[in-house]
Amino acid sequence: MNRLKELLRLRKRSDKVKAALLLFLLGTLLGADVVSGTADFFIETSKPVEYVLTSGAGGAVLEGRLQSLRQREGVICASRQREYVLTCGGRSLDVIEISPEYISTCFGLTSSGSGREFFLGREAFISFCGAGTASPARLTCLDGEESVGGAFSMCVELPGAAAITKGTSMTLGDSQTLRVMMDGSDVSGLDETWLGELGFSIENREVLTEAAHRLELLLARLRYGGPACLLALALGVQLFAAGRREAG
Repeated sequence: MNRLKELLRLRKRSDKVKAALLLFLLGTLLGADVVSGTADFFIETSKPVEYVLTSGAGGAVLEGRLQSLRQREGVICASRQREYVLTCGGRSLDVIEISPEYISTCFGLTSSGSGREFFLGREAFISFCGAGTASPARLTCLDGEESVGGAFSMCVELPGAAAITKGTSMTLGDSQTLRVMMDGSDVSGLDETWLGELGFSIENREVLTEAAHRLELLLARLRYGGPACLLALALGVQLFAAGRREAG
């Protein structure tokens, strides 16, 4: 209490103390922004990231590359994938067909084994099945001209607009597109380098762009926010000392 009373006394008597307190507040806010930005960066880069890969090869060559990919450190799971569009009552749904192992390992989802099953994020489920529809919803849709029936389940484990289903070696065998989940977001370009060495190119390059953008924002915070914080605090200390002497 005595220190607070002394501070209030100095504040009333000296404009320099008032300015110093404002500088202390500014320095604290700048420091908090740097700390929170750094924490957010490491939280985001610790999350798994998915790459969609394409390869000019097929058959046994692609299978060999897929096996090499699965053995790479940092790879959670990898699978061939196939994409198609289901339509029902004027609504459409983009579906990604991947291996049961990928669905289980990466999203913790298991199939009941009773017919076709589709796992949908919340947004995809509401958009395709309708708001208020109970999960799972049993629908009959069209894949081109082919009729497809199955259970459509809402899954909070998936991104909102995602829709996935399990494939088989027969349905995925001819695909030259792969999906791989890594254990962290790459910000140095190393993922792209070694994937290129294996013969793959990254199709969803926005993942790399987002990672690079996050790194740029962090570096900007450290480059400008850090020195500004220290400068504000240093000036605050000097002004406070001068104001204290001035107020007696």
